Amino acid sequence: MLTRLSMTERREQLVACALRLAYRSGIGAVTVRAVADEAGVSFGIVHYCFESKDELVTAMIERTIAEQLDAFIGDDQEQGIPVPEVTDADEPRGAEALRELLLGTLNTVLRKVIDYPERWMLLVESTQLSLRAEPGSPAAGVARRQNELAEQFGAGYLRAVGAQTAMGWGDRERTVVRGAIQMVLGLIQWWLADGDDDSAARSVELLADWVVDQATPA
Repeated sequence: MLTRLSMTERREQLVACALRLAYRSGIGAVTVRAVADEAGVSFGIVHYCFESKDELVTAMIERTIAEQLDAFIGDDQEQGIPVPEVTDADEPRGAEALRELLLGTLNTVLRKVIDYPERWMLLVESTQLSLRAEPGSPAAGVARRQNELAEQFGAGYLRAVGAQTAMGWGDRERTVVRGAIQMVLGLIQWWLADGDDDSAARSVELLADWVVDQATPA
């Protein structure tokens, strides 16, 4: 017997089923029929909750973005990447302290990519899907929104590590944030292609060095 769920609960269930399909076989495997089969519901229930496949896939992508950000900013330090808090003057300051903080964060990001590659492959696919979407469709703005959220997190993180180490980027902050995010995304895609952990770790060090080189004492 089909469990009776509210509209919100049913939509969440269907999005979760769509995600499982996408993780296993890519976004191309996410169809209304496949999601219905995965959820054990009728074709009509999926159409009742989502007007189109495009709307369903967009909801799935938005869930993916939210989960990835939660992984970065979660309260559990083993699961997320906490934004540092400003501490007292006895804490290490300066370029070397900044580099150590950046390396710690970037290596955590790399470890998450290595541990959960299917999540990052889905984000790459979602960007391509959004860029190819018809203007005005639900998926059309997903890539831009994804970049905006990443930039917001990056700016907040950079300000926090800068305050903790008495370093800053002045009016170049946004340029540095965007450049760093672009390099991280490139690093991720490169690792997904070749799986070379050592090469990725060296790229992390180069990125940390670049961000530090752009900073000056605050």
